[in-house]
Amino acid sequence: MARFTFSWEEQGCGKCDQPLQVRLTRRRTVFSVAYGKFVAIERQGHCPIHPDLPPVRSKEISRIVAPGCKMSYDVIARVGLTRFLECRQCEEIQIELSRQYDIEIPVRTISELSQKFIAYVQVVHQESIKLLRRAMQQRGGYVLHIDGTCEDGSRVLFVCFDSLSGQVLESRKISSENVEEVEQVLRKVRRDWGCPLAIVHDLRKSLINATGIVFPGTAQFVCHFHFAADVGKDILSSHVDRLRNLFRRTKVRPKLRALCRSLKKFAVAGDSGEHILSSILEVQSTKDLRHLSTPEAVKGTVHALASWILAFSHNGDGYGFPFDMPYLTFYDRILEVDNLLQKVSTNWFVRKRGPLGTLKRLKDILHIVVVDEHATFRTIIADMKRDQKIFEQLRNALKICPKGGTQRRNDEGASNLLSSSHHKAVLTELRESLERKARRGSPSQKACNIVVEHLDKYWDYLFGHVLKKRPEKIVVPRTNNVEESLFRTIKRQCRRLHGRGHVCRDIDDMSEAAPLVLNLRNTSYCEIVYGGTTFQSIAERFSTVDPIAPAQLLKDWRQDKIS
Repeated sequence: MARFTFSWEEQGCGKCDQPLQVRLTRRRTVFSVAYGKFVAIERQGHCPIHPDLPPVRSKEISRIVAPGCKMSYDVIARVGLTRFLECRQCEEIQIELSRQYDIEIPVRTISELSQKFIAYVQVVHQESIKLLRRAMQQRGGYVLHIDGTCEDGSRVLFVCFDSLSGQVLESRKISSENVEEVEQVLRKVRRDWGCPLAIVHDLRKSLINATGIVFPGTAQFVCHFHFAADVGKDILSSHVDRLRNLFRRTKVRPKLRALCRSLKKFAVAGDSGEHILSSILEVQSTKDLRHLSTPEAVKGTVHALASWILAFSHNGDGYGFPFDMPYLTFYDRILEVDNLLQKVSTNWFVRKRGPLGTLKRLKDILHIVVVDEHATFRTIIADMKRDQKIFEQLRNALKICPKGGTQRRNDEGASNLLSSSHHKAVLTELRESLERKARRGSPSQKACNIVVEHLDKYWDYLFGHVLKKRPEKIVVPRTNNVEESLFRTIKRQCRRLHGRGHVCRDIDDMSEAAPLVLNLRNTSYCEIVYGGTTFQSIAERFSTVDPIAPAQLLKDWRQDKIS
């Protein structure tokens, strides 16, 4: 273990500039990534002429570790980056520090250091607002995205995000997205960052009202993805509920799962390790096909067909309901497999325990859906597909979530440069046609009225995304997916850290400044605030912070959690 002596000898009294005298000498063990574990011997000085002044400490040691602390700034930075950007568990971080830097730290201490890291990040963020605003003005301003996320029973993590720079501006914990609390957060945003060029949010009335109060005259836009999804849910939810309940009564899924479990051992060929169906499809001659067509192969084929039907929930483009309709896919796959079975055999009067017994079992399970004696399935499917066409018309007019898209929920739809006048003309034509159809008493009258009502309600918030064309073009994103993606990242990190599917406890326990850590993935932000993206540059910036500020933040968070 090395020993380092840190002294104030090059400094003088702040008032009279006279040489200082030794007041006391303190020793402490310090853990550092750069220097490992060492003993710091610090000599503090004082001025005999001005005894009321605080003791003069070494500037060199203050750049390495905070007063009274054992963990250096680079350890805090290393732990925080590993914890929140690499999503490593405390035990993994403990092993890494031990192996790479020969630093032995308890798991509980690592957890405390990660919270301290968030506190330092928030303090540095607040101290850097002037620098960030200067860069913001050079870009022409900022576009404010506001939204909150929560789980069942948790408080709301409300985040304000700038889509032009890709930076989190503000993050707060509020009880709910009511007008009063949202207004308080937005007033702080206006004080720190000024008025935005435009504001994007979802369809909540409280967000529209609070934004209008704090930023009067600023352009507001509702997210086109949320708009289309809200219309689709209002149109299709009742049909999906009826279809889901009917599937539950018929117990088709449990029966198919039981069939798959019983045939699981026949699914994989013993010699190749591949699915038996792959071996059958790859044969080149009738002789080989006859050789492979064993009772075991039949069972493996039935397993493949039943598994394909049960994989209906994985079909779609990843946009979620109502853009993807899993139960409609379930029904279509059942019909497709039944048609396949009808083609390969015209006589199903076979014994249940014979070579084709498993095929008969599969046919019997699908029978109740295909035959549909009371025509309940067919009626629900017909109503669903009829109203789905109305929703598809709106989806195509909005040019959002195209079929076959590869971006899943991050899809921004058609180009943001979509002409506002052309887009308005398309939606006007759609609205008039649906209104005429509703007046004629069409079977889809309810669906048409839902689309018309939503268009009338949010018409003023749907157009005008091109704010500035020269000298540099500024376009407002048509969706709020950039912030939704941030929330998905936070929740995915929580699941990686703790292994729990439900993250209600994580959202409640999370520090309100946790989303600010994601700014460290932004190279431009790190260059402005920290002078680099490495943990060394982050640690160096932490050393310039008054340690009292992050300590007070940690205390406030603990009090807030207790209350």
